[in-house]
Amino acid sequence: MLTMRLLNIGSHKIFALLSTAALVCVLVAGCATPKQENLIKDAQSPEQTQASSLTKVSNITKQKIQTSSYYPQIQIQTKSIKANKSLPKLYERNNYSLFWIKTDGPTPQAMKMVEVIRNSGDEALNPEDYNLEEIESTLSRMQNDNETKRPYDEEDLAELELLLSNAFLTYGHDLHYGRVNAEQINLDLLSGERPVNISQLLIDATTTNDVESTLNALMPKYPMYGKLKISLKEYREIAANGGWQRVPYGDKFKKGARGNRVLALRERLKVTGELESSSPDSEVFDETLDIAVKKYQERNGLYVDGVVGKSTMEALNVPVQERISQIELTMERWRLLPQYLGNKYILVNIANYNLYGVENNNESITMRIVVGKPEWNTPMFSEEMTHIVMNPYWNIPPSIFKDDIAPRIRQDSGYLSKRGIDAVGLSAPKKIVVEEVEENEIVEVAENVEATSEAENEERGEQQLSEVEIQNKKAQEQYISKILSGKYRLRQNPGPGNPLGQIKFLFPNKHSVYLHDTPNRGFFKRAQRNFSHGCIRVEKPVDLAEFVLASNGDWDESRIKSNINSRRTKTVHLNQTIPVYILYFTSWVDNQGNVNFHKDIYGLDQTLLNALRTTHPNVDMATAQ
Repeated sequence: MLTMRLLNIGSHKIFALLSTAALVCVLVAGCATPKQENLIKDAQSPEQTQASSLTKVSNITKQKIQTSSYYPQIQIQTKSIKANKSLPKLYERNNYSLFWIKTDGPTPQAMKMVEVIRNSGDEALNPEDYNLEEIESTLSRMQNDNETKRPYDEEDLAELELLLSNAFLTYGHDLHYGRVNAEQINLDLLSGERPVNISQLLIDATTTNDVESTLNALMPKYPMYGKLKISLKEYREIAANGGWQRVPYGDKFKKGARGNRVLALRERLKVTGELESSSPDSEVFDETLDIAVKKYQERNGLYVDGVVGKSTMEALNVPVQERISQIELTMERWRLLPQYLGNKYILVNIANYNLYGVENNNESITMRIVVGKPEWNTPMFSEEMTHIVMNPYWNIPPSIFKDDIAPRIRQDSGYLSKRGIDAVGLSAPKKIVVEEVEENEIVEVAENVEATSEAENEERGEQQLSEVEIQNKKAQEQYISKILSGKYRLRQNPGPGNPLGQIKFLFPNKHSVYLHDTPNRGFFKRAQRNFSHGCIRVEKPVDLAEFVLASNGDWDESRIKSNINSRRTKTVHLNQTIPVYILYFTSWVDNQGNVNFHKDIYGLDQTLLNALRTTHPNVDMATAQ
């Protein structure tokens, strides 16, 4: 109707109308200042629209942060997810600036962060702990917007911003400190990890476009951690291909055996590489299979004899998922350690019964060890070795006295003297001996009382004891009674029967645990070596002494042995203390790259697994950030 009306107007009126409009336009343009011209142009630019959109995204981010509680949660669509405790301060201190979103949408570093989360399983972590599901859902909606040529929804952009920041903070924390506190699994470390300001790392990484390498720098740097990652990938591939079939249980069998169980054994060992995959199928247990079985036994902490008995069968039939779990738990244990253990340190692995002397990340010495019985667990902790003692006394701990020594004394009153054990601060009674010098002349001589055993008393039968013998017996009974009261410290003298052997290595600690030699060498030949009361017996004490005394100058093997042979007790203080880490790893990768598995003798893997299954503690160790 408006067009029809304009057509009915005379031509002169149309011309006048157009001329007036043109004049107005010329006047406006001519009178505008340069600054006003820019404002007019900017009002029409897409950049201004994009900037306005970013402001809205920032405001939505602020709103979501400010509505979170003390234990923050983020509202993502209709879902509330747990937020890292550092997240609110990160945005508050940076005036709610956006780290992952720019005018054209998510930054390249945002997509790099998404990729890091997707691959977090490679570190034996769970991508869902870093809200991968919510991130993927948000990206899917944004992809749909992109395909339909619609602008990104500001709510989606704000949620992606918070999700990525939350993931960075939590993932960085888990890489650097681990997912549980050391105290939750009874790990008593001399010093924890050095605090790192992960919030600042996020700011720096998104500014310098260096997200992936920044997070990688938080991972453990130990060679063992990298080896375990490779083994984890290999065993996950085995699982993806169906794992392995169980070897049927039955009587033990070895080289020379025949039958279907031999075939099943061959297939089992091919899966984990002890037997070549190209090895022909055969029902005969031949030399090749014997070598493969021994290789498997060695890798799994079993007695190496080539016989497939109960222990070997049980290890063969552990499901692949359990082996994967062992690797994952071991990687978690490495994350709980400080990234730097020292240039030179001693690492004791309780679970595989081995000690490693490490220098510049290389194993200088290795040896077998004997650790505590299940009821006398060797604790997990770290301390500084300060000195060693050659030809040491053994100060018997009260617990060992109560549970082990006291019952022996009650059975045999001569036990202490036979073992060379003294009660510190309590003199043994003197024995009165009657000697005939001349006829009718008697002299009493005082000597140390020799304990009279119950057997000797029985042999005397009903013979009447002399007054002197009664005195001796009474003195001995009083002496034993005082010892059994537990008020005196017992100490065994140096010598062949001393349980500490020829050298002990001290790193003072609240557990009263130390390393030491032992006269009982046979235990080192066993596969499972948990027979002590908590202290750690070492297979090669002289080698270990030479390793720890290297900084003291000329303490070579010859001098160490010379001091031992002198039979004199000698204390040598280390010029440089050496950290000692007593740890627990049920999976270990050897120098040939083969992963070895060991029994969870103390049930500590289950303890760690239970801690991980509880609500994620999400405690930021670096509380000073």
